[in-house]
Amino acid sequence: MDRDAAAPAGAGPRGRLVGLFAVIASMTAIAMLYGYTGQLLSVVLDDRGVRGSLIGLSGAAQMTGVFLAIPVLPWLIRRMGPARLMLAGAALALAAIAAMALAVDVWFWFPLRFALGAAQATMWTTGETWVNHACDDRRRGRTVSVYMSAVAAGYAAGPFVLAEVGSQGAAPFAAAAAMVVAVMLPLLAGLGDRIAAEGRPSARLHQYVRLAPVPMVSNLLFGAIGGAFMALFAVYGLRLAMDEAGATRMLGWMGWGGVLMPLLIAWFAERIDRTLLLAFFVALGAVATAGLPWIGVMNPWLLVAYLMVFGGLRSAHYGIAVMLVGDRFRGADLPSATAVFGLMFGTGSILGPALGGIAIDLWDPHGLVAAILLFHLVLLPLPLAAWRRRGRPAGR
Repeated sequence: MDRDAAAPAGAGPRGRLVGLFAVIASMTAIAMLYGYTGQLLSVVLDDRGVRGSLIGLSGAAQMTGVFLAIPVLPWLIRRMGPARLMLAGAALALAAIAAMALAVDVWFWFPLRFALGAAQATMWTTGETWVNHACDDRRRGRTVSVYMSAVAAGYAAGPFVLAEVGSQGAAPFAAAAAMVVAVMLPLLAGLGDRIAAEGRPSARLHQYVRLAPVPMVSNLLFGAIGGAFMALFAVYGLRLAMDEAGATRMLGWMGWGGVLMPLLIAWFAERIDRTLLLAFFVALGAVATAGLPWIGVMNPWLLVAYLMVFGGLRSAHYGIAVMLVGDRFRGADLPSATAVFGLMFGTGSILGPALGGIAIDLWDPHGLVAAILLFHLVLLPLPLAAWRRRGRPAGR
C-alpha cells in the first residue's frame, strides 16, 4: 500500500512536520524519564539492602507491563490517534510514580512498576509507530537518525539529573513527575494526527516475528542488554567502589555517545546493507562489553570516552533495527509490526534484569558483564546468516 494512502485526509508536508516535531519532542522526554527512573528505583532499593537478584526482578516486573499494553495497541492507535494514546500512557505513569513516592518497599512497588511499564510501553510503541508512519522511504535513514539523536540526548540527561537530585526523600519523585509533564506538553500539537490505514493487518501478531526475524530478535536482545544496564549498571559501579553520583552518571555518558552516532548511521545506512551493518555494530558491542571490568580503574577522561563509544554502538544497534521494521512493513501492518517490535523489547527487558541480577549474585559484580556479553554473542549469528542468504548485495 502507498504510504500516502494511509495518511489522514488533508495531511500535508506541514502537518507531518508538526507531527514529527511533537512525537520526537515527547519521545525525548520519555527517554529522559526512562533513563532517570530505571536507575533511581534500583539505587533506592540498593540503599535499603535489597539483594541484586530481587532488584533485577523488580526491574523485570516493570517490563511485564508490556504484555498488558502491546496486544491492544494497534487497535487503540487507529481508534484514538497517537497523541491521545500517548497522553493516556503518560497519565498512568504519573499515577504510578506518585504512588511509589508514598512508600519505599520492594514488594509494594511490584504492581506499581508493572503499571509504569505498561505506560512506558504504550508511549514508546505508539511513538515509534508515529515516527515510522510520518517519514517516507527516501528520508527514513535521516529521519530515524534525528529521532535517535534526540532520544539519546533525553536518555543521557536522565542519569545526570539523578546525580544532581540524588535518591533521598521526595525530590527525586517530584523530578520524575515533572518529566512526565514534559512528555505531555508537545503532544498537544499533534492531537489532530491519525495513523489511518485501509484494510486489516495481513498477519496475526505472533507471525510478524517470522516475517522479520532480524529486527524482531535484535530488539529482544537489545532490550535484554538495555534492561540489564538500566537495572544494574549503577549497582555494578557502586560495587566497584564508585560514589553514587559517578555510578549513576555512567549510563548518562553512554547516552551522550548515542547522540552523535545516529548521524554516522544515516550515512552508512544509505550505502551499506542494513542487515550487515547491524551485525557489524553488534560485534563491536560485544568487544566493548569486554572492557567493562576495568571501568573502576580508568581515569575520568578515558572512562567518559569509553562509555560514549559504547553508547554510540548501542544506539546504532537500535536505530538500524527501527529502520528495518520501517523498510519491511506498510499500511495496516505497520502498527502491528511495531507493536510486536515493542513486545520483543519488553520481553528482553524482563529477561535482562532477571538474568543479570542472578549473574551478579553468582559472580559479584562481574556476572553482569558476562550476561551482557552473552546477549551480544547470541544475537550476532542471526543478521550475519540473513545477509549471507541474500548473496551479499552491494546496496541495501
